[in-house]
Amino acid sequence: MSELEFLTNASLIINETSPRILQNYFVWRFMMDQAGNMPRRIRNIQEQFLRVFQGTSAEKPRTTTCGGFVNGNMGMVVSKLYIKSYFDENARSQVLENDTKTFFFKFIL
Repeated sequence: MSELEFLTNASLIINETSPRILQNYFVWRFMMDQAGNMPRRIRNIQEQFLRVFQGTSAEKPRTTTCGGFVNGNMGMVVSKLYIKSYFDENARSQVLENDTKTFFFKFIL
């Protein structure tokens, strides 16, 4: 299926769906996306839903969730600070050069 065909079909579905259902869908998607960042009370609700819907048994440890968030949003910065603190000058320059190339090619290609 091409992108144009997908968008045409999606447009047809959206046009045939009531605004109330679309609103509920977008609120649901937003809440499921953000529930991990919310207080424990909201995360418990999401955990109960996922247990039934996906068969998961427990929420990931908070340290794993927070570590993933920091790494996903600030991975390069945290890596640079770690390298600056714990690598000798020669290793530091090699790692930073490789990281810069990887970062550049990741976004260019």
